Amino acid sequence: MSALSFAVSFAAKESLYYNGCRTMKIFKQLIIIIAFALLGVLISYLLSLANINFPGSLIGMILMFIFLLIGILKVDSIDSVSKFFIDNMGIFFVPGAVMILNKLEIISEIWWKLVIVILAAFVISFVSTYWAVKLTLYLQNKRKSKKEAKEND
Repeated sequence: MSALSFAVSFAAKESLYYNGCRTMKIFKQLIIIIAFALLGVLISYLLSLANINFPGSLIGMILMFIFLLIGILKVDSIDSVSKFFIDNMGIFFVPGAVMILNKLEIISEIWWKLVIVILAAFVISFVSTYWAVKLTLYLQNKRKSKKEAKEND
């Protein structure tokens, strides 16, 4: 066996091992995200038995956020799959867009109401974002000036 064929054989084995580990890592991350989604659906179902309707997907996201915030779940344990989902987020809007196109006759009767709601939501979110940023900058400057005053004393 020549050195070149040994090197090629070794590199191929190593890449298969790496790809296998990477595949298992992605599979594990996907299982974690699916587990939170299913847990949210289960909690939603249990809440619906008590006549409390709340979307399971939202419950799952809130639970995942809490676990990330507390530190029980690390960002590294879901980062690759999360990045994939975020990068391909547009695909998830296709079914909704198709449904809207299928219901065009209903929407054509109330399109002006939709435009008003969309514009109002845009203005409200724009203004509230502006004030939130302004308040954050004010509080940061206030904290910074207090810190500098404390250091000067």
